[in-house]
Amino acid sequence: MKADSSSIIVVAPTFYESLDETRYRLAVEACQNAAKHQIRLILVDASSDSAIREGLQKAGGGYVQVFRQTISGRKGAALREAIQLAYEQSNEDNIIAFQELEKVDMFRHWSPLVQHMIETGATITVPKRHDQSFQSTYAIEQYHCESFANLFLNSLGTQIGLVNIDWTIGPVAFRYDEAKHWMNFDGELWDAQLIPLVQAHLAGATVTSLEIDYHHPHAMKNEEEGRTIWNEKRLMQLNFLKDTVGKLIVDSSTSSLS
Repeated sequence: MKADSSSIIVVAPTFYESLDETRYRLAVEACQNAAKHQIRLILVDASSDSAIREGLQKAGGGYVQVFRQTISGRKGAALREAIQLAYEQSNEDNIIAFQELEKVDMFRHWSPLVQHMIETGATITVPKRHDQSFQSTYAIEQYHCESFANLFLNSLGTQIGLVNIDWTIGPVAFRYDEAKHWMNFDGELWDAQLIPLVQAHLAGATVTSLEIDYHHPHAMKNEEEGRTIWNEKRLMQLNFLKDTVGKLIVDSSTSSLS
């Protein structure tokens, strides 16, 4: 069976302060890429300026739906709302996926990921960045911080039988029946993306990894590399992942031994 782009719906939570923001310009390009690859895209946006939503909708044509965020909360709330919308438009034959919209290059990788899921029978698949492209296209601090986070979480994940995955890439694809794990978890940040994955694995989901040659936008590398504000965010993210995702894995491993 060959992958069909119509079998996947990609969602993304978005928020932009202005039409001039680097991330917004990349978001417009991402919507164009969704249309180019004929992938349905649902966005839940918290921006105050309606022109932002109008621009995203126009860029994606009939392949993109843009909704203003109605559920109060941060990134996690918008992600849950977007997944709920995708779930309502799906059935058991569909795959739902999420990503950060500025990851423009992801849209050329979704069909191979769906094909991988069809061939392996995986219920959840996490793409893994090819290391050379990861190192060369990301801010160097982000490369090292996220590489360490992956090593750390994978060292814990083996204790509960979880395969090694790229925890920090962001995008994840899952089958229709697994959506409940994301819709029912009340996380606010990266925990909203990753804790449901661990919960699904513990409930019996088949989690796999597929390496892709993902290229991060040069504009993001140029904006973030060597800047203290972004390095502080990386450090916060690392500690946040340890205290949330890491804690869940450790607690689950301990309880299984008792």
